[in-house]
Formats: sequence, C-alpha cells, structure tokens
Amino acid sequence: MAYTKTSIISNAITLLGHKPIITTELPDSDDLVLAAEQAFDFLLPASISKNSWRFATDISQLTLVRNFNPPLAYKWTTEWLLPSGYLGTIRVYPQNYIWEIYSDSKILSNWNGDLPIWMEYLYLPDISRLPAWFVNYFVYEIAAYLALSNAQKTEYYAALESKKNHELAIAMGLDAKNRPNYEMHFFPMLNIAHGDMWYVAGSGE
Repeated sequence: MAYTKTSIISNAITLLGHKPIITTELPDSDDLVLAAEQAFDFLLPASISKNSWRFATDISQLTLVRNFNPPLAYKWTTEWLLPSGYLGTIRVYPQNYIWEIYSDSKILSNWNGDLPIWMEYLYLPDISRLPAWFVNYFVYEIAAYLALSNAQKTEYYAALESKKNHELAIAMGLDAKNRPNYEMHFFPMLNIAHGDMWYVAGSGE
C-alpha cells in the first residue's frame, strides 16, 4: 500500500475523535486538520533524523570544492559538499576521524583531495515509500503532538505518548532487520583486546 500525506493525517486525527478526511485542500478545513498538516511537515524530518532508518539511508560520493580557502592557522585543508537532501550522518568512507560538518551543508577535513570520499546519510524519502511499520508509529507521533495543542485531557495525551513509544520501539526493531550484525572479526582492534593474539603467539610468527 502506498501511503499519502492525507491518509497519514487522516489516521492521526481520527485518534483524536475527528472524522476521517479524503483531502486537506478544502477551503473550509478545520483547525485540527490544518494543525495536523503543519505538524506533519516538521515532525517527519525530525522523526527520520532521530534514528538510522535503513529505508531513509542512502550513500553518495561527496563533491570536492576546488577553490577552497582554508581558515588561517587551522587544521582543515579540503572542503566537501554534503549530499542533496542530507538530514544526518551515519558514516563516512574511508573511515577518518578528522572532519567536522559546518552549516549542515559542508564538511571541512584534512582528506587528500585526490581520494574519493563517500557518505552514508539520512534523507527524506518519498512519502509513498514509507514502510507500514514506520507509518504506524508516525501516526501516533502526530496524534500525541496534537493532543497537547488540542487541549485533550492529560491522561489521553499520556496514553498516546505511551502508544507512540511502543510503536517506535517496534519500528526500530523491524528496521534493524535490514542490516545484518557485524561479526567480531571485522574489528581487529577489539579482537586483539579480547585475546585473539594467542594464535599469532602460538604459531611462532
């Protein structure tokens, strides 16, 4: 099933006792529908950014800024542009720890400009591609937010908030299945720390 902004908003406001809607474009849309539409627009990017969702993860090669003038007496030597639609960093390849993001639009680093740099990052996918289990959580995210602004009873907000957190935990668990666990031997420094040097010592090498 392909979800739409309207269908998600409709499900959220029905949790608050509003009748379902088929469009948000009507000129006489009431205050709750308008508030839900606005909440959708700023809560969705925030909800995507709060977890490393695999369905909202992409990888792109970073673009080097050729005429970069590094700050005087500072460590940066190169500037790279963040990918279009960037919402948050997951990791950078090759692994390097000497970089920082500025203005949410660029990375300053000491990387060699001749090497390709890749970033795995969060972005906002098309609404129709949101998985069902994320939508189920996000409906409660909107409803809980609106419960406060709609002067609902405190107990009702608490119930929605509890349900939202429950659905978020389920969504995160299901999303985690889209990435296998790393085996310990992928981390040589950890292996050495946990005693894997016995093989080298025992072999006489």
